[in-house]
Amino acid sequence: MDYFSSLLAVAIVSLLAAISPGPDFFVVLRNSLVHSKKSGYMTALGVSIALISHLSYTLIGIAILIQESPVIYTSLKYVGVLYLFYLGSRGILSSFKMGQNSDQSYAKATAPQTARQAFMQGFLTNLLNPKCALFFISLFSQFIDPTTPINMRIAFAIVNWSISLGWFLFLVYLVTGKWLQGKMLAFRIYIDRVMGSALILLGAKLLFV
Repeated sequence: MDYFSSLLAVAIVSLLAAISPGPDFFVVLRNSLVHSKKSGYMTALGVSIALISHLSYTLIGIAILIQESPVIYTSLKYVGVLYLFYLGSRGILSSFKMGQNSDQSYAKATAPQTARQAFMQGFLTNLLNPKCALFFISLFSQFIDPTTPINMRIAFAIVNWSISLGWFLFLVYLVTGKWLQGKMLAFRIYIDRVMGSALILLGAKLLFV
C-alpha cells in the first residue's frame, strides 16, 4: 500500500472512530446543549489537545508500555472510570436540584461554565481513556514500521487529529444552531440526565475492557 492510500485509510478509520458515540462524543454534546456553544467548542479543543498526547507517545512507541503493563493500564482505566462517573453523576444531580424550577431558570443556572472548566472536561475525558492508546496502537501498527519516514508518521498523526477536531467542531456547530437550540431549551433538564447517564454507562462499560 502506497503512502497516499495509507493516509486515505487512516482518514476513513479516524472519521468512523470520531463519529462513533463514546465519552468524548457525549461530554462535547452535553456541554454544547446544556451550557453554550463556547463551552462545546472549548470541550472539543480539550479533547483535541489530549489527542496530541496520545498520538505523540503512540508514534514513538511508548503506548506499547500501556498495553503491556497491567498496572499502568488498570490504573489509567480506573481513574478514567471514576472521572466519567463524576461527570455523569454531577450532571444528573444538578438536574434534580433544579428540577423544581422552570426550564429557563435551569438553563441560566447551568450556563456559568468557564472556558477552562469546559476545556479540562474534554481534555481529561480523552486523556484518561486507555482505549485511545489501544486504538492508536492497532491503527498505526497497520501503516507504520521501523522504515516509515518521520514525515509520514507526522502526516498520519495530523490526519487523525484534524479529522477528530473537525468532527467535534462540526458537532458543536450542528447542535447549537438556533433552530435546534430553541427546541432543546425546554428539555435541558432531561438532556443533562440522559447525557449524565450515558457517561456513567460508558464508565461502567470501560471497567470490562
